[in-house]
Amino acid sequence: MSIFSQNDDLFADFKPSETSAQEDSLFFNSSTLKDTDLFSNEVSESNVKSRGETWKTLIVDDEEDIHTITALVLGNYQYKNKPLELLNAYSAEQAKAILQQHDNIALVFLDVVMETHDAGLELVRYVREQLKNSQVRIVLRTGQPGYAPEEKVIIEYEINDYANKTELSRQKLITVTTASLRAYADIMSLEALRQGLEQKVQERTAALRLKNQELNLLNEHLVLLNQEKNEFLGITVHDLKNPLVGILGLSDEIACSFEDYSQEELIEFAKMIQSSAEQMLGLITNLLDVNQIESGNLKTQLSAVNLLDILQDLLKYYTEPALAKNIVLVLQTEPVDYSAYTDRNMIRQIFDNLISNAIKYSPFDKKVYVNIFKNSTQIHCEIRDEGRGILPEEQAKLFGKFTRLSNRPTAGEHSTGLGLFIVKKLLQALQGNVFYRHEEGQGAIFVVTLPAINSLS
Repeated sequence: MSIFSQNDDLFADFKPSETSAQEDSLFFNSSTLKDTDLFSNEVSESNVKSRGETWKTLIVDDEEDIHTITALVLGNYQYKNKPLELLNAYSAEQAKAILQQHDNIALVFLDVVMETHDAGLELVRYVREQLKNSQVRIVLRTGQPGYAPEEKVIIEYEINDYANKTELSRQKLITVTTASLRAYADIMSLEALRQGLEQKVQERTAALRLKNQELNLLNEHLVLLNQEKNEFLGITVHDLKNPLVGILGLSDEIACSFEDYSQEELIEFAKMIQSSAEQMLGLITNLLDVNQIESGNLKTQLSAVNLLDILQDLLKYYTEPALAKNIVLVLQTEPVDYSAYTDRNMIRQIFDNLISNAIKYSPFDKKVYVNIFKNSTQIHCEIRDEGRGILPEEQAKLFGKFTRLSNRPTAGEHSTGLGLFIVKKLLQALQGNVFYRHEEGQGAIFVVTLPAINSLS
């Protein structure tokens, strides 16, 4: 009679085979096994049925009878509605090969004495230390307990149960199997939970790392903005202070010593005040333009604009400033339609800036060339002076804010360092482009491109 009742919790999750009570002893004499072929079909069918979701169980023993009897007892066994899938190894070396192929073996029934007197114990070390497999449950079964005393083996080897073959009944085998599979299932549940937590930790860590990178980039951007702000304030104060000092000095001189100056001298003072005021107004206008661009409030009013008309009007306007430096303005064009769908005020501001720069940085007694031409899709306008051009190492900085290059206006004219930045941004808003082209001995060449009106249809 079994010492366990059917209501015992140990058997709550499995379905034992209906083997009669007379078979309760697992290890009977050899005459009982004379017809082992009777069990072969049943064992084969059990293995075939268990190809799906199963508990992989490895039997490692050099005695054929042990494999057969174990399969007989556990052939119809189920735990948590999953049958066993029995794998057989007849030596420790065969077991190693199977363990390498299957990383989800739940239970190993392991003999001690096989090809060597301690082959089973060495296999335990191999599983735990080399394969790093701490999940599989290992039940040591020995027919020669003297080779592997229970107390010593339990202390020195990481096994989960120990059984003497002569004492291992059918009921005890089922009990050991159930307890081992329950432990394995709990371990795998904990492992799945650990992996899930580890995955969440990794995801959170990656998210935090990404946030830190974003914060670092944002911090770097804020540092750059702060540096730019300081530079902006420094340049603005400097560029506004100089003409303002001139205005204050001249106006004070006129107020205090009006009668000491002739009418011509007073008119000259007035022109100087006007020039200083225009300089300040130009800087403020540029700063407002930059603020409008960077705040995203730049709005375009598109219409058909003849670019040649804009250029001719500007060249007339700059005739007098050019003559002051004995500079000749040359317009090169062809008899074609130079209409573009663009913003008239913006395109005028673009060409105004580039033509005034060409005059400002040209030496005396030179020429400034404005060349406009058209291909099938674009209108090109080149503004070229006869100065020294832009140094190669400075060309990359041309379209930045507050850019200060080694070139200086040739007649002391004022420059804010914002003009080319504004030109670049305005052209981007108009679907155009501006770039600098260097040709040896040709001075500075700025090229503006805009879509021709017939290419936008």
